[in-house]
Amino acid sequence: MPGIFIYQILNHYTKPEDLDPGFLVLDNSSNQRPDWFEYWPIRTFLLNEPLDEESFYGFLSPKFKYKTNLSAAAAREFVSRESATTDVVLLSPSIHLTAYHLNVFAFGDTVHPGLLKVADRFFRHIGQPMNLHALVTNSRNEVYSNYMIGKPRFWRAWLEIAEQLFALAESPDDPLGAELRAPTLYRGGNGVQMKIFIMERITTWILARDSRFVARVRDPFVARSRVYKLPGAIVCDALKIAYATNHREEYKDLFYLVSRIGRPLSWLIRIGTLFGFKPIRACVAALSSYWVKAGKS
Repeated sequence: MPGIFIYQILNHYTKPEDLDPGFLVLDNSSNQRPDWFEYWPIRTFLLNEPLDEESFYGFLSPKFKYKTNLSAAAAREFVSRESATTDVVLLSPSIHLTAYHLNVFAFGDTVHPGLLKVADRFFRHIGQPMNLHALVTNSRNEVYSNYMIGKPRFWRAWLEIAEQLFALAESPDDPLGAELRAPTLYRGGNGVQMKIFIMERITTWILARDSRFVARVRDPFVARSRVYKLPGAIVCDALKIAYATNHREEYKDLFYLVSRIGRPLSWLIRIGTLFGFKPIRACVAALSSYWVKAGKS
């Protein structure tokens, strides 16, 4: 049985008693580099602590329970089921927002304008060019908020790319470094630098292009609210998986069709639920139940 070491990050704005006592604590209360958010304590840990090669390690935000409805016990239990061949376990909150986009970078560009261009320049800069406009990502490799629990071989690959991003963003004279440090839109403000949102997509970028790493995913469509958005998102995700598996253009064409009508479809489902249309209400009720089940696991 591999060891499981899941840390919850203690930030300067979080009380220690607000953390799940079932997790280990990674102390970032000094907030030495607020511009790097949770990458700073994760980086410090990975660069300085010895790791057991067959154990799993994770570094979760204080909002993990709020976003996933998973307790520390439930997270550990899910990771403990993984086989010896698994490199990383993904515990994302619902990915229904990115599902309507071809990949996480395309979605990111809609909420953080310019992200796609800056990410493309970064990967070219480090000698890892990839057409981010054509990249297809899906629930098998997408992760939000660094909610991944991985073995050291995965963390090393992640850290190798992350450290190149770190070095570039820390360079005062590099024009691309300046773009990485530029503030971008986030939740109605612009107090977060672009580098953070590219950093959060490194895991997906690795898993989408490197088949050596085996990922296992907990249900990626468990949502607390706005469940009416899930049906269309699940269809889009299934079409992207089908395309990534079989490379048949019909799947991509149909994905683009469904993604374009995603908003009207969501409203149709929402209205059908409100007015008691039985098949729609039953579907939404079933999807809602997974959030409740996660809290009881």
